[in-house]
Order: sequence, then C-alpha cells, then structure tokens
Amino acid sequence: MVTQLRPPTRSLQLVAADGTVLGATVVEPRRPRGTVVIHGATAVPHGYYQAFAEYLGARGLRVLAYDYRGVGASRPPSLRGFDATMTQWARLDAAAAHAWARELGDDVVVVGHSFGGQLIGLLDDVRDARGAVLVGAQLGWYRHWPRAQAVRHALLWYGAVPILTAATGYLPGRAGLGVDLPAGVAREWARWCTQPGYLIGSHPDAAARFARWDRPTLFYSFTDDDFAPPAAVDALLARLVGAPLEHRRIAPYQLHLDAIGHFGFFRPRAAGLWTAAARHLEAALAGDLDDARPAAPVAAPWITDAEIAADLAHGRG
Repeated sequence: MVTQLRPPTRSLQLVAADGTVLGATVVEPRRPRGTVVIHGATAVPHGYYQAFAEYLGARGLRVLAYDYRGVGASRPPSLRGFDATMTQWARLDAAAAHAWARELGDDVVVVGHSFGGQLIGLLDDVRDARGAVLVGAQLGWYRHWPRAQAVRHALLWYGAVPILTAATGYLPGRAGLGVDLPAGVAREWARWCTQPGYLIGSHPDAAARFARWDRPTLFYSFTDDDFAPPAAVDALLARLVGAPLEHRRIAPYQLHLDAIGHFGFFRPRAAGLWTAAARHLEAALAGDLDDARPAAPVAAPWITDAEIAADLAHGRG
C-alpha cells in the first residue's frame, strides 16, 4: 500500500471542439513538474483512476483524468438518442484533454488504459506527449481470443449489441460491460471487434499513426487479463514499430496477489507496479529517454502451462 501526502484534487469541465462538456478531475501538486493525461478504458468512469492519480500527484506530477462523452461525469440524463462514437471519444474528447494540457505550457506524458492506449492510432494530438505508459492495451478483433471466448464475443458483437441498442437506444450495462454505453459507441466498438484489423479496418490511417509513434513507452500486460489475450496484445505491439518500447508481462503471483486482470493495475493493492510506471513518466518528462531507440523485435515472454495453472489456482480478476 502506498502512503504519501495526498495532493489537492479539483473537478473541472473540458469543452470539446463540438461544444460537448466533459467531466474531469485534476490532481494538482503545488509545484508540478509536468502533466500526465490519463486516457481511460471503455466504460470506466475516470474516478477509477483516482488512487493512481494521487500517487503520481504526491510525486509532483499534475494529473488530468476525464470521462468520455456518455460515461460517468460526461453522461447526459438519458442515453436514448445521445450521439456518441468511439471515434468522437478519440478525436474530440481526448483531443480536448490534450488541448487543456497544452494551455498550461508544461511537458505532457500519457497513461493509456485499454482503449486509452489505442488512441495512439486515432489522435494526432497524442504526439504532444513525451512518453507513455500503456496498460492492458490491445487490438480487439474477437478472433484474437481463444475459441470458446471468441464464440461468446461473436454472440455479443453480432447479436446482443445490435439487438439491445435497437430495443433500448443504448447498450445497458447488464450486457456485461459494467456501465451503460451510448448506442453509437457500442455499435462502432462491435464493428471494430469484428474486423481483423480492429479500428484500422475503419480508419486505415491509424496504421501510419501507430507506426509513427516514437515516444518512450512502457507497456504492461497481465497473464490473467481476459480482456487482453496474448494475440490481441501482440497485434498492437506489432504496430508500434517506431517506439522505444519495454513490454512487461506480469503474473499476479509476482506481486503476491490473487489477481490483477484488466483493471487491477490501478487498484492500490497493485501499487508495487506504480513506482516503475512513475519513474518512466518522470524520465520521459525530464528528457532522460530522448535518445532511446526502437527496440529490436523480441518474442513476448508468454508464460508456461504450469504458470497458467498457478494463476488459475489463485483466481482471476
């Protein structure tokens, strides 16, 4: 458990280029040494990242976390008929977060969780950042999952999403994603997940953006993450050919935890991982990683069957 002096936190509103107001929170130490923008996962309200943001703030970093339109503090009273897509999340909402950070005049680094890591392929503004920590990021074509899970995903994307969004005007959280999602977000997500190139199938220019990303990147994946299996993680890593990138594949037992899963990195019980992430962000802000070069391709250290069995014995997150 991390115990440090808690820096002040305040709520604010970001305004996207189309006028949409987004709820956000900034952790602001007295003398910030740079700004961290947290791009969250799909369907995860930004408050989920507060403990991690406070940890970074206690180390002297200003941290902005925000909600995409239609989620959390950026949700309207009703999602029926509310217009939102994942492309808008990237090119309007994430862009608004970067515009806010630019106005401060500080150097910027990013933390991208799941969909937040995919933004590299969708948003030119993210190149403002001097470095990144990506957590549980992947390219989510459903056939990247093992067969049994792929069948369940196919039923979700081809069946449940179109049926439920047509019937209710949004995707209810009871479909298995935790919170309600705007219909346009759910439909676009389903379209991406049923294309071999995932979002690249809809946005061919994303391939070039991924390849142009050249910022020092620390990439975390987890052996018990059912939302980011090895093939999906590898699909994204294979696109980041220009980045000096370190991939850390973590098993829960390495931290003496029962589970980490897709979301556990940001929980205080996984704070043993936070120090390395913070040091990477600080080094990127300080320019200490500016001379880093893209790493030669290395096969990801996927775990053995025995290690998988050990993780399953501990349980999954």
